Amino acid sequence: MKSPLAAPLCALFLLAGCSGESQSEAKTTPTKTVTEEKKLPDTGSDVPIELTAIGKGELLALKGELGCSFTIKGQDGAALVAKADVGSDGLAQGAVKIGGRVQRVAGSGGFGALEKGMELSGPGLKLTVERSSETSKKTGTEQTAYPAKLVASRTYGGERSFDGEWACGA
Repeated sequence: MKSPLAAPLCALFLLAGCSGESQSEAKTTPTKTVTEEKKLPDTGSDVPIELTAIGKGELLALKGELGCSFTIKGQDGAALVAKADVGSDGLAQGAVKIGGRVQRVAGSGGFGALEKGMELSGPGLKLTVERSSETSKKTGTEQTAYPAKLVASRTYGGERSFDGEWACGA
């Protein structure tokens, strides 16, 4: 005599055996190869940092009452120009010519901080101006010039320093 439950149980076992993945198949997430991964933009960290003099007509409009400029030894114009208001909590705005292109930079602090030398940054770049001496020279205009060093650093590597003059005033 056959059990009335035998047929439904047999069908249930057949369906269970055919459905789903076997336990030997491991569920894995696809891995990305190096060529498929989204890479950071190339910052040119293997290319030397080149700062050059900003030419006439290339200077960006900058806000501020007073300004400073950094001229690299041997160049005939400023590679970095920055302006700020006299207040101590202002924002210094600047422009630098790197790799043949003028780009904006900014730093926190008013003209007093700017005159002493400060850190300015822009897209993928940090600039630090350090006066080499507190001995200044008058330039014949309403500016005071100091021997200084400008250190340019890329966000993702690469650094170069430039000797020159940091001139500040009207």
